[in-house]
Amino acid sequence: MRALRAETALAACVILGAALYLWADSMLPPTRIGDPLGPKVFPALVGGGLILSGILLLFEIRKKRRSPEFAAAATQQASADWRRQLILCAMVAWTAIYYLCFDWAGYLIATPVFLFGLLSHFHRGHHVANAVVAGGFTAVVYALFTLLLGVPLPTGPLPV
Repeated sequence: MRALRAETALAACVILGAALYLWADSMLPPTRIGDPLGPKVFPALVGGGLILSGILLLFEIRKKRRSPEFAAAATQQASADWRRQLILCAMVAWTAIYYLCFDWAGYLIATPVFLFGLLSHFHRGHHVANAVVAGGFTAVVYALFTLLLGVPLPTGPLPV
């Protein structure tokens, strides 16, 4: 039962966050050149997708509550809830540290460290594969943003 309350709270937060996101998008000034919608289209699509995701999650929760297996699974799941909450809190703290260090350390340092930390927890014992995935993802996204899209990412202490 506690898991469903958490999922309902998550759905409500997603819908509320998306509504605030769409409101902020509506406050963007219109552009005078190019497309009349300008930079508003992509955020509007993301916000609409988030609202749709939150609504779909609410329908899934409703469907779960009606299932006969729900009562039996709820008692078994209660013992694992504290561990999940601890992992979630650790992930939120790790992400907050990443955001705080992003400008100072730069994308090329902060991102692979962040990803390697997450991968080391969820894919234990595979340090080489975790390092390759974290480094490869960082390199591909860096190349995509800086070379193809022309978006500068924070360099931190690296002279890139």
